[in-house]
Amino acid sequence: MMTKGRQLLLQGAVGLALVVSAHPVHSESQPPSAPPSSKAVEALRLIESQDPYQRELGFLRLEALREPSTADAIRKYVTHKDPEVRAYTLRALAAIEGPQAVPVLLNALRTEKQPKVRRAALLGLEPLQKSDPQILQAFLKALRDKDTEVRMAAVDIVSRIDVPEAREAILLRNKRERRRDVRRVLQMAVKRIGQP
Repeated sequence: MMTKGRQLLLQGAVGLALVVSAHPVHSESQPPSAPPSSKAVEALRLIESQDPYQRELGFLRLEALREPSTADAIRKYVTHKDPEVRAYTLRALAAIEGPQAVPVLLNALRTEKQPKVRRAALLGLEPLQKSDPQILQAFLKALRDKDTEVRMAAVDIVSRIDVPEAREAILLRNKRERRRDVRRVLQMAVKRIGQP
């Protein structure tokens, strides 16, 4: 069970990652050759922890810091045995590398067996959508993912893309979807795109 201190620490890191994710994807303030800051070094130490909460905190901090010098150090976790770690890694790589991470994220979306990792790949790709035309196609395919959580994330993402292909895909998914939880997200999506 998570202690209150850990819970608050984790919530703070999640909040920091969310705030930072609203800003441009790639850190321009630090050149790729600069060594990691002391905060990044501490976050890299945390991801080596056996404590899953410390590890998650480390990845969230790296995602928030977006220091290019940390990308190589975390890339090895893309194939980690723990799906949670793979998911954190994809989100952090997307934030740190921006468009450079697209091939890794698309590959995870195509090949990953764990739904939480596919969902992390979708979320990592969302801010990068305009950088590669393959991303929209991957989003549209994810609308038919066998996992409901992945489909819900895809519906939410696709409904915010202002192109006819995305609108048509949402309307088609709305006609075909049978799961109640996904249908709720679809109802909001249909309203968002301005359909009755």
